[in-house]
Amino acid sequence: MSTAEIVGIAREMMVMTLTLATPFLIAAVVASLLVGLFQAGTRMNDLTLSFVPRFFAVLFVLYAAATWTGARMTTYLERAAIAAQTLRE
Repeated sequence: MSTAEIVGIAREMMVMTLTLATPFLIAAVVASLLVGLFQAGTRMNDLTLSFVPRFFAVLFVLYAAATWTGARMTTYLERAAIAAQTLRE
């Protein structure tokens, strides 16, 4: 296995990780922004108020994107298994 192949595999893994994590991170950032605006407007600073909406936003995205995430991960793992098998032969 050459250095270029190793770099390509590592790059593909990093892109897949970022692709799968992006919806959850966006949900957490949007929920934090909305809660921050609410807290700034009402001058209410409660740690629970900032945690719970983020938690439920990420759970909702997990529920909504579970099939998409599972399909992407399955496709990636199948391609990785096939590539590993061809390298052994």
